[in-house]
Amino acid sequence: MNPHLHSARKKKLNPLGFITGSPRKGRFYRKSLITILLIASIPGLITGMTMYWLVIGQMEKEFNRLHQNQIMNRAENLADQFSYMELSLSHWAFEPRFGEELKEMDYVYQFTETVDIMKTLYVLQGSNPLIQKVELYVNEPQPILFNRSYSELTDLSLIESYNEYLKDGSHIYWTDRIPGQPLSEQRTKGTEDNSAHLLQTDPGEGLVLVHKIPGGSLSPFGALIVKLDNKKVTNLLKTLTPYDQGSTFLMDQKGNILLSGGDHEGSSSKQLNEEIRQKVDLSQDKGSLLYTFEGISYSVSYGKMNRIDSDWIYVSAAPITDITAPLLSVSKGIVLMSTAGLLLAILLSWLVSRRIYTPIERLLRLLSAESTGNNPVPPAVNVDEFELLEAQWNELVMERSTVRKRLELQLPQLRDGYIMQLIQGHLSAHSEADLRQRLEDLGFRVQDQQFLLVRLQLTGYSKLSGRFLEQDKGLVTLTVVNIIEEFAEQRFEQVSVLNFHDLSAAILLTGEEEKLKASVLEWSEELMVVINQIMKMNVTIMVGRPTASVSDLPSLFMELEQAEAFHSIEELNQLLDLDHLTLAHDIEQSSYPFLIERDLIHAIRTGKEEEARDLLCDFVKQVTQRQCTIYQLQQMMLQLLASMLHMMLQSGIPPYELFSGRNLYDELAQLREPVQIEAWLKSEVITPFITFMEERSHSGLKPAVERTMERIDQQYMTDISLEACADLEDMTPYALSKAFKQVAGINFIDYVTFRRMDMAKRLLRETDLKINEIADQVGYQHSYFNRIFKKQEGLTPGQYREQWNR
Repeated sequence: MNPHLHSARKKKLNPLGFITGSPRKGRFYRKSLITILLIASIPGLITGMTMYWLVIGQMEKEFNRLHQNQIMNRAENLADQFSYMELSLSHWAFEPRFGEELKEMDYVYQFTETVDIMKTLYVLQGSNPLIQKVELYVNEPQPILFNRSYSELTDLSLIESYNEYLKDGSHIYWTDRIPGQPLSEQRTKGTEDNSAHLLQTDPGEGLVLVHKIPGGSLSPFGALIVKLDNKKVTNLLKTLTPYDQGSTFLMDQKGNILLSGGDHEGSSSKQLNEEIRQKVDLSQDKGSLLYTFEGISYSVSYGKMNRIDSDWIYVSAAPITDITAPLLSVSKGIVLMSTAGLLLAILLSWLVSRRIYTPIERLLRLLSAESTGNNPVPPAVNVDEFELLEAQWNELVMERSTVRKRLELQLPQLRDGYIMQLIQGHLSAHSEADLRQRLEDLGFRVQDQQFLLVRLQLTGYSKLSGRFLEQDKGLVTLTVVNIIEEFAEQRFEQVSVLNFHDLSAAILLTGEEEKLKASVLEWSEELMVVINQIMKMNVTIMVGRPTASVSDLPSLFMELEQAEAFHSIEELNQLLDLDHLTLAHDIEQSSYPFLIERDLIHAIRTGKEEEARDLLCDFVKQVTQRQCTIYQLQQMMLQLLASMLHMMLQSGIPPYELFSGRNLYDELAQLREPVQIEAWLKSEVITPFITFMEERSHSGLKPAVERTMERIDQQYMTDISLEACADLEDMTPYALSKAFKQVAGINFIDYVTFRRMDMAKRLLRETDLKINEIADQVGYQHSYFNRIFKKQEGLTPGQYREQWNR
């Protein structure tokens, strides 16, 4: 077997995942799909690409001009955003709320005014989407910071950091120093023109707009500090390059980069921005140029934005290819048509490949449904489906061979056990057709065959005291049985030897009607000689009458047992033929109708009163037809009564309680007429017992059985057991099982199986659940569920669902 498949089995992967709920397919499917896709899509791809490259070259220059105008308009919009923010902050700084009275305010005592200040800061923060945070710093009468809440500053370094906002710049200015950021050692105080060092922003840092308060005061004691959201400002800056590729950045009036944005990252972005920065003419108000970086041509646009305390310069660099791409309507139409054709080709290819793949998929589904939990079919993601089918086929052949060998080893024991039950009368409830079918299932050919029973009894065991002990009878019998099997297989096609382990055995032989009896008699004589020579023991062989009916075998075997009483007491080899008229007559005259008695006792035990009455009538008729004396009739009827009373004791009903201490034997002994005896047994024994059983069943057992059935209906999906239900009803498992059979007409296990199968079939019909999920919901393991479902319905769960959905 393929090692890859073997390893996949060891991992216990989900069987056929590429079929049940997963889009994965095998290698064969992928190869066929790719081949069809290539055939269908290559012509359209070539046509679309050719048209695309022809159109794009003609329109590149015109679209570049349109791009410059677009960048200029967006730069004006960006400048308006910053101007609006500066103007808005100036208006707030001149509000009376931020006037001289802040010096004298007790912020704790005047709690309402403090809350109003914080609300005002929140309003200011929400007035512009670019604002990330607004703070109010006041250094008189003590350092106080409003930052979402009121707080008094005690950290000297932090106080010094905020005081720098009052020392830097003019009344309103831009800086890159984040509120609370430690002071740079390189910055010096008292610089005459400090606007240069206020905006030395590194990439990734944020911009801060500061307005000292009170507005217009020569001695400001505080500042409104507005920190911009760096991410939003960067996104706004990116609008200067409205394409997927390119770079955008802001510079101060000396050419230092303040903010940058674009798709280039890391050292590549810095290098691009630096090279473009060196090419920009800072003395011009606006301009444009073409620049090539890493093999890509960029259209660079730049211009000045006048800020309140300095001039900023914006720079936008966009690839020429991105500029022209959105406007190539003709090319887009061609691409869309080509794409639509390609998608149609893909769809048709997929449909065709699915159609081609359908027979293989159905076969794989069938294998998946038949696979068990211990040996699942591995997924065919990296395996050719035909390799998988070959491997699964080989495994099925190997499993079939293994099962066949096991069956061949166990079949003789199964067949012998079944025949043992058959001849002892335990299968009398089965019909002739059922018995024949079961024998055929066990390997017996029954069509046009005669059946003949032979009984063998060994004698002279006491003479072997030197060779065997008393407890070795079973071993001696087994040895003789092996001799019989070997000797019979040489003469007959079908043989079943039954070992009774008490120096006796029975043989069931089949053959044609004309030759069977003569062959058996001849073979029996030869068998006696062989056993004499090997075991040094004598043999009595009783040969029954041949019959074509399997259901006659129990009565024929009983005749053989009765015939054993007629063999000679001398330790000699004896061959008794029941077809011998004298022997058959003797047996008939002396025999007791055991078979009728057995069926009668069974009918009484199961509460079948009508059947019991009919069998009693047959029993009396068979006894009286043999011209027996009154004494013999009474003895046989007393024996029948004893068997009935024994059965009652086994059923847990003491006869002395049921019949109130009456001496039934004396009452029966007083009767002389067969009709009287039959009527007395019906009215005084059979009817009272069955009536008592029914009353007890309805009074105590029926409610218990009904509760058990209701419990099964509710808990069939769990591991419900007869023992657990019996404990809940305070009964023994045997008593509950017997009561369940009597009341429900079906045994406990069969009812549980019926409920589970009924729900499983419903789920298969009405849901799309997987087979293993359904098995879990009805209380079965996946592998066992497949076997029992097929046994009950004749189909696997998958086949049942497919048949229902047709």
